[in-house]
Amino acid sequence: MTLWEVDLNVSKLNILGQMLNTEWVYLLTMSLEKLAALLHGRILVGSDARRIPLSVSRIGGTPAAALTFLKRPYVSEQGLLTRLQHHQVRCLVVQAPHRFSLSKWRRAGICIIQVPNLSHAYLTLARYYSRKYPLPRTQVIGSSGKTTTKEMIGAVLQEKFNTLTGRQNLNNPLGVAYNLLCLNETHQTAVIEAGMKGSGVMRLASRLIRPDIGVLTSIHSAHLASFGSIGKIIAAKAEILEYLSPRGTFIINWSDPNCRRFPLHRFQGKVVRYGFTPDCDLWASDIQRQDFRTIFTVNTMDLQFPCAINIIGRYNVGNALAAIAVGLEQGLVPEEIVRGLERFQPVDGRLKVYQSMSGAMIIDDNFNANPDSTRLLVDELITMAQEKPVVLVLGDMERPSHNITKYARRVHYRIGQQLAKGDFQHVLAVGYWAKEYLRGAIKAGFPREKISYFPSVQAARSLFNKLLTPGTIAVLKASPYTEVKQLRMKSSVQPL
Repeated sequence: MTLWEVDLNVSKLNILGQMLNTEWVYLLTMSLEKLAALLHGRILVGSDARRIPLSVSRIGGTPAAALTFLKRPYVSEQGLLTRLQHHQVRCLVVQAPHRFSLSKWRRAGICIIQVPNLSHAYLTLARYYSRKYPLPRTQVIGSSGKTTTKEMIGAVLQEKFNTLTGRQNLNNPLGVAYNLLCLNETHQTAVIEAGMKGSGVMRLASRLIRPDIGVLTSIHSAHLASFGSIGKIIAAKAEILEYLSPRGTFIINWSDPNCRRFPLHRFQGKVVRYGFTPDCDLWASDIQRQDFRTIFTVNTMDLQFPCAINIIGRYNVGNALAAIAVGLEQGLVPEEIVRGLERFQPVDGRLKVYQSMSGAMIIDDNFNANPDSTRLLVDELITMAQEKPVVLVLGDMERPSHNITKYARRVHYRIGQQLAKGDFQHVLAVGYWAKEYLRGAIKAGFPREKISYFPSVQAARSLFNKLLTPGTIAVLKASPYTEVKQLRMKSSVQPL
């Protein structure tokens, strides 16, 4: 458990993510005076000359001091003070205005710096801190597949280097900053994903990372409702080029037609195109699914070798190709790359496979569905349904907002039409927009008796449990809004 996971009314902005039952060694320190100047803040409690640790590493033992940013309003000042004392926090950064009794903190020996904008201060510190570690950095971007690709790259690079792999899907600028603040002198390379929900966001994240290698997994319509056009989505993602090293490498999914529109002419460095045809620099052939594994052949102009990943989906072969390209760029040989990909395991919510007590298999792909990722998965499941009974649970792909009614109905209806191409045992449509799945499927000829609509997960649970028979594969696909993952969590399952 990390310090920021403890309910302290301290946000997930805790910089150092202290581990409980761990001793930390300070690697970088700064005087309180210089730290306050860097953060554009002022000292409320503490001596100018006091040294504050900026970086830590674990060697086992007990917790040591750290620097903490207070994001949320505290409920009890004394409770917060006691807990931070317990974790030996040396300095607290707060945003004006505050309601602290400064004399308490002075007696406790905890410094306080007040800043005008907490997020800006946090990003500033991350930018300063991360420049102390000039190691190769890979930045992963794309409409979908970022986290899986990042994890694959991390698994590959770990075969040769001590690799910092970004935590989970912390990919907004504050999440990027958190990951960079986890760097220490033992790391030899880093791979971090960066997301984008508006113009300028990718620029901010890329300025923090300053990548040597950029990876573009896909450009889909995931943000179409807010951006208005694919062209604007491309332009926002292309902000990475402003900070990608001109002596670096850009790795791009050349089988994605929208990626082909990316303004590569603005980049002076090396471009590696990956995909499924020989017009790419790196391509996959002979793709086969074996239960819940995928095997394929990797091809370049100079190399050819077999590879396997512990996940299904042609698009995940594409993600693996991106990881292979990064490995080759960083000097790994095919044997190391193959071993790294063998070690990769799907993360929660991304095609992770569970065994239920009933004998059915549950595939949880329920992290963050969008129309394009759902379409790709349904294509894969249409083939799977020819071999085994498949129960598909589809939740909403978009938030239940009246502002996007026309768009949301259209994209859900189109997925419903696609369902008619598959011989699914049953489809459960769950959520606010899910009636459009049913309408589209029936209109396209899908049997009415094999598709059911439910407004909530609770309403769908009874039928779902009845369908979990031995040999059945149940697939959950949705964004978090409909909480479809609760079906898996309530089904007595264990990971394979």
